[in-house]
Amino acid sequence: MKVFNLDRRRDAEKAYWANVRSGTGERRIVPAEVQANELRPCFEGSGDLYSENRFFFHSVLNNEWKNKYVLDYACGQGNWSIYFALTGARRVAGFDMDSVGIEAARSGAMSHGIANKCQFLEADASNLPFPDSEFEIVIGTAALHHTIKYDNIFEELFRVMKPGSKAFFLENLADFPLWRLHWWIKGQVPEGDVPIFSKEVRQKSRMFSKCEIIGDTLVHSLKHFLWKEGRMKPWRRSLLRSTWSVDQKIFRTFPGLRRWGCFSIIVLTK
Repeated sequence: MKVFNLDRRRDAEKAYWANVRSGTGERRIVPAEVQANELRPCFEGSGDLYSENRFFFHSVLNNEWKNKYVLDYACGQGNWSIYFALTGARRVAGFDMDSVGIEAARSGAMSHGIANKCQFLEADASNLPFPDSEFEIVIGTAALHHTIKYDNIFEELFRVMKPGSKAFFLENLADFPLWRLHWWIKGQVPEGDVPIFSKEVRQKSRMFSKCEIIGDTLVHSLKHFLWKEGRMKPWRRSLLRSTWSVDQKIFRTFPGLRRWGCFSIIVLTK
């Protein structure tokens, strides 16, 4: 019964993303624009609700992808794959279960002139089509909460990583009470998201030599009520700047509170 249900979930998830992505056009990736907006706190630049989470994530990454063979885990339409390739990765491979996303990624790499550095494959996280010990770094943005419901994903991730390499994931763990409430209200969704918990991640990734979970966003989770798309009024930006600043002070003083972060960075070392 479990396999049957997972097969149905997989089919529904693939259909959902194929439908969503079939209506989107190709995106032009300009690294300077990405850095000025999408990798800045949401009260700066013209980013989105999750810009400062990516900002923190990329500060932890610290350009680790440069001169390395990167696996973009559950790459979607390949936008981050293209960004990594344009900003110093030696090679990039991406996989996703959605064929529409993979075709868009291939087209994007071609139009950016980096098709020789990129490979995109339609694949399942439970059975990755890559050799053993292939990748020097793995990067996934909002990916594990799609794949963790399937069997064997950490075993496959471990298999394709080089000894001593690291996998970095940006996730919203359900340890955070409001995310837990969110999932209790929302239930199963067609896009395939599921709640994940730090305990579950640690248990399922036990084959790795080290599992670090670094929390991000506590008081600043109020941004979900304060942030507005488009041009924000100064008072909103000021409040968002204040809540973000409070978080930085809290985490410096009480680093243990990071475990309750609204978002988390998961670092797995082989």
